Amino acid sequence: MIETNDVRAWRRAVELGGLGWYARARADAAALRRSPDAVVRSMAASLDASLVRQGGDHRRAAVLDGRAAAEVGLRTASPAAVDALVGLAADALGVGRLSTSTALLTRAAALLARCEPAGESPRAGVRYRWVRAEVAMASGDGAAAERWALSASAAADALDSPRHRVKSAVVRTAAALVTGRDGVRGDARRVRREAEDGGFLPLAWAAAAIGDAAGDPLAAAERARLAAVLRARGGPFD
Repeated sequence: MIETNDVRAWRRAVELGGLGWYARARADAAALRRSPDAVVRSMAASLDASLVRQGGDHRRAAVLDGRAAAEVGLRTASPAAVDALVGLAADALGVGRLSTSTALLTRAAALLARCEPAGESPRAGVRYRWVRAEVAMASGDGAAAERWALSASAAADALDSPRHRVKSAVVRTAAALVTGRDGVRGDARRVRREAEDGGFLPLAWAAAAIGDAAGDPLAAAERARLAAVLRARGGPFD
């Protein structure tokens, strides 16, 4: 991807979102949706959708992901098109439409296969694997969820992105919860600390939520503490 000013601004907005500065990230994404570059407009809409989806508003996120797809089209293989399809799959999953989510991921995989040989879509490939794992979890297939989560971790290691590595660890821990593996509470605590040390507070909140679901007696308080911080930053946490 050519590093134009708008692409650099998009990267900054993604970083802000990953750190939990929701209001600032969404404001920057809104500004970038007026970019003269259709790819930047698509990526900005996908980012905005991701931030909205974290608050559970999957239908509104789907509108934004649909706009992201419309900006670049889905016939030409590009990381932006893969991102849009993966986002739409996550939106469908959020409202319980598993078959639709799976179909969208199948389309994303076809585009991804055309991008990856040229090394053009490592970030999109990691996100694809996350949502594959989430669909498997929602389907009750813990073994498949763990396979996709491990694949995401390997792809994130190659990407050399601390946030993607931590998010992949969160997904692995969630998959372990679904399979009923021992040690999930300890894993969730470790991932939460790693996320918080990196400043990735939304991921720390997610890890605390997994710990709470696993019965960690301290996790609920940590989840509430992190939610309060994220709300102060414009986040949709309750």
